[in-house]
Amino acid sequence: MGARERAKFRKQKTRRRRARALLLLVAAALALVAARQGLSALERTADPEASRVAATSRDPSASPLGAPDPPNLTIAGHAYEAVAGELPGVGPRDVSGVRQSVLDPTWSSARIRPPGLEDGHYYAVFLRRKGGDWRAERSVLIENQAHPEDVRTLLEGEIPGDLISPLFPREERRPPAGGPAARAVQVVEQATGRGGWEAEGVESSGEYHRIRIRTREGEAWTDVYLQGIETRAVGRDITSAELPGFPPELVEEGEMASPEPARIPPPDPVTENLPDDEKYRERVERGLREAEEAVREHPGIAGFYVRDLESGAGYGVRPDHVFFSASTIKVPVMIAVYRRIDEGRLDYSDRIVTTEEDWAAGAGWLRWQTPGAKSTVEDALWLMITQSDNVATNALVRLVGGPDYVNRVARSLGARDTVLYWKLSSERAAVPTLDNRTTPRDMALLLARIRSGEAASRHSCREMLGLLEQNDLEWWIEGGVPPGVKVANKGGWLDATYNDAGIVEYEERPYVLAIFTEYGPDLNEGGRYLQRISRAVWLAQSGKTVEEYRRESGASGRPSNPGAPQP
Repeated sequence: MGARERAKFRKQKTRRRRARALLLLVAAALALVAARQGLSALERTADPEASRVAATSRDPSASPLGAPDPPNLTIAGHAYEAVAGELPGVGPRDVSGVRQSVLDPTWSSARIRPPGLEDGHYYAVFLRRKGGDWRAERSVLIENQAHPEDVRTLLEGEIPGDLISPLFPREERRPPAGGPAARAVQVVEQATGRGGWEAEGVESSGEYHRIRIRTREGEAWTDVYLQGIETRAVGRDITSAELPGFPPELVEEGEMASPEPARIPPPDPVTENLPDDEKYRERVERGLREAEEAVREHPGIAGFYVRDLESGAGYGVRPDHVFFSASTIKVPVMIAVYRRIDEGRLDYSDRIVTTEEDWAAGAGWLRWQTPGAKSTVEDALWLMITQSDNVATNALVRLVGGPDYVNRVARSLGARDTVLYWKLSSERAAVPTLDNRTTPRDMALLLARIRSGEAASRHSCREMLGLLEQNDLEWWIEGGVPPGVKVANKGGWLDATYNDAGIVEYEERPYVLAIFTEYGPDLNEGGRYLQRISRAVWLAQSGKTVEEYRRESGASGRPSNPGAPQP
């Protein structure tokens, strides 16, 4: 674009700004007149949603590069706000790659890459505009480009396709001849998988370009922002908050949100309802100190909670911090299924045929036979708890009535911070509030309710205990107790997240222990912390010395976690 054309565009933009200012003055004068005349009915009948829709659907054809109406809060600002309170170390500069869907402009996405994340890895956050504001709805860690179906299965059917396809770029085609306009058309065609797009106007400043793209029929349009041939952003509502460093004459001004940074509760010990037994209190205090040391040394965030099943005493560190649940969320799913069996709505022998929607990556063999894999409710329960089969879990959730029913069951038992947010898979979101989640206290409570026979009928609770006892995860909670001590547990792990919750049947001091970690090291190193906490708790509950622990564990034959510290 030549200097004369750029000057023309700037004059047009100046006229638009003056026109908007004039309209605002006129609107203010009319509002004042209306107020003086007592026209309160105007306020009662005004429809803010209709005004928002009208604003976002305004046809800018009179001025091809007309500035978009700024949203109430920027896309980047809302994406940052959604994660800043929970994701340690993240800052506004870690937000990039904002795209507003061309196919459905009420959806957008942003990429967030906090410090410490491996090269090429980032969190994709998907937002939806509701009532004029953008709200984060989904998030997923993008790390394995070799198996895009693992992520696609979580997003397709809800997230517009032109926000999903850029996560997994195919072999990059050469930029077309024709400069920024042709490149912008290519960007939109690749994202939408459709042809028929053409450039309507280009505005440039050095290597920076803003290109208006529209379908030949004129029904859909968007703006593409390029730096050279690199796509910096796509969308109608892009502002300077999404494009730091972009020339101000090419993008409207926008503000980044300024939320409070992540505040992780300090790893201070918590004790509740300890009995008057001085020896027991001393043991708990000693065990808490040892477990607290492991929590403090964890490079991410760790927490645990213990419930003594005889006295009702409780103790732990960060018992109410909300963690990613990983597969421990299958405990409330199991309870929900047994509730339906108790009600007569399901039977062990009922047949299940998996669907496309049930498919998920991760543990279990049903993923290789879905859709169309056949099993019974009884078999699916066994697969879910003992093999941690995600497809079996998703099929059971569908059968009982969906996540809402599972969450109602959890709340009915007092687990108010436990949420089945979306279907089970091998993928993880950026923060727990956009994922399946729970707390150490909640999970300990659910297991305690199963053991006491309160989670469902007594027969169903005995069946659930039988399933949990068949788990063979011997290097976390079980790795911290001697042989012969029976543990009924459910573990779970995702990227840098390792959890275990179980009932430890130790003589006169049975207890429930729930350990959760996140944003931590790899599996081997991460598992060490769970084993250390389990050992400290067992010593507190049993009253045994370290020497006695060594003697009892030495004859175990139970495999220890690789690299676990020796007591």
